[in-house]
Amino acid sequence: MHDFHSMEYVTKWAKGVNNPVRESVFYHVVAHLTLLPYDSLHVVELAPGPGILAQVVLSKLPQITYEGLDFSRPMLTLAQERLADFEERITLHHVDLRADDWSSVLASTPSAIISMQALHDVGGETEHERIYRIARDLLRPGGLLLNADYMRRSPEDRSPSSLEIKQHLTLLKANGFERVKCTLDFSRYGCVVGFTP
Repeated sequence: MHDFHSMEYVTKWAKGVNNPVRESVFYHVVAHLTLLPYDSLHVVELAPGPGILAQVVLSKLPQITYEGLDFSRPMLTLAQERLADFEERITLHHVDLRADDWSSVLASTPSAIISMQALHDVGGETEHERIYRIARDLLRPGGLLLNADYMRRSPEDRSPSSLEIKQHLTLLKANGFERVKCTLDFSRYGCVVGFTP
C-alpha cells in the first residue's frame, strides 16, 4: 500500500520510481504532444506525482503551459521543487480526481490531458469512466487525452491496474472520443489515446 500523504514515503518512492522502460514512455508522450496542430499548447497532467514527466515535457516543448493536479501534498511539494526552472509556465493544484468537480480549478482550456502511471491508483472502471467523461468536456476541439499506465493483461493478472487495454478503449469511445487507439503496449505499460471531435 502507498502512503502518498507521507513526505518520507513519497521522497523515497520518487527516488526509486524511474527505470528505462518508464523513461521511454515519457518520450512517447512528448511525441504525441508534438504532433498536435496548435501554435501553443496548454497541457494538463492528472496525478503528476513528483513532476518527472512534467520536467521532460516542459524541457522538450518550450511552447507549452502546464497545470498539474494531484491529491498528494507531498508529491506537489516535490513537483514544485523539480519544476522551479519553469515556474512562469506551471500551475499545480491540490485536487482529488475522484471528485466530480476536479476540473473547476483549471485556469485554461487544455489542448491535451495526459497521465502517466497514475490513474490505476484512483480506482477502477467507474473512476476511469468519470475522468474520461470530464476530460472530454474540458478539451478544446481536436484535443488529446492520453493515459499511459499499467495495464491488466488477463483476468488472472495481478498487476496494479484493474483494467485491460480494451476496457480503456471502450470507455474512451463511449465518452465521445474519436481516433481511439492503443499506441504503446509493452512490458507492464499500455498507452491509450483519444481525440475530441
